[in-house]
Amino acid sequence: MFPFMSTDRKYVQFPFRAEKAFGQAFQSMRKAAGVSQEQVALEAGCDRTTVSLIERGLVSPKLGTIVKMCRIIDVEPSEVLRKMEQSRVYRVC
Repeated sequence: MFPFMSTDRKYVQFPFRAEKAFGQAFQSMRKAAGVSQEQVALEAGCDRTTVSLIERGLVSPKLGTIVKMCRIIDVEPSEVLRKMEQSRVYRVC
């Protein structure tokens, strides 16, 4: 068993640092915009748990989903990616 894996959860967390960095960047920008996960999910046509999984870096969203989510919080996808690139999590990839 790998030390980073948790078997007591539904989702196993692997060290996908780029996904984690993206999720953290999106989450901080979503919160700054004052938008809830529920609102993002509703308007993007997905489940709130999907937004949560993306923000925690447990799943990698499709490009179309990224674009929809960014439009909802009124930021360009490139802004989120720029913020992601500045993350310490991303730099250790």
